[in-house]
Amino acid sequence: MHKPTTTGRIIMLDLSKLGQHQLVVPESMATCWDFIAIWSNDPNRAQLARLCAGAIGVCVDHAKVLPAYRVADGDPIAYGHAIMDRLMANGVTPGAIYELGVQCIVEMTRKIPTQQQVEETANFTHPPEAN
Repeated sequence: MHKPTTTGRIIMLDLSKLGQHQLVVPESMATCWDFIAIWSNDPNRAQLARLCAGAIGVCVDHAKVLPAYRVADGDPIAYGHAIMDRLMANGVTPGAIYELGVQCIVEMTRKIPTQQQVEETANFTHPPEAN
């Protein structure tokens, strides 16, 4: 079974022969944005598959079972290609890659602040103007 399992807010990803690993959203909002930006631009099916595979890769990076994402490249699609090969070679089906990858991308979107959160933070950090 490759569906993500959730215990509280801990989400476990079953990567077949690579084992089960906790989904950990990358600390970098920029890395999350690399994936979200492509996701929101309606990628074609091949790009979507690679994007989902790459999202799995960055969300299990802590486990060191897949190649690391190179932020200098900033190319989730190329990264996802390498991750997809590794995942499928280890028994993860294309359908599972989509399902797990979408879960990873959804969790990454939670990391990006909304416009309202940005404005609230700006209002909090700037002292009121003196009259």
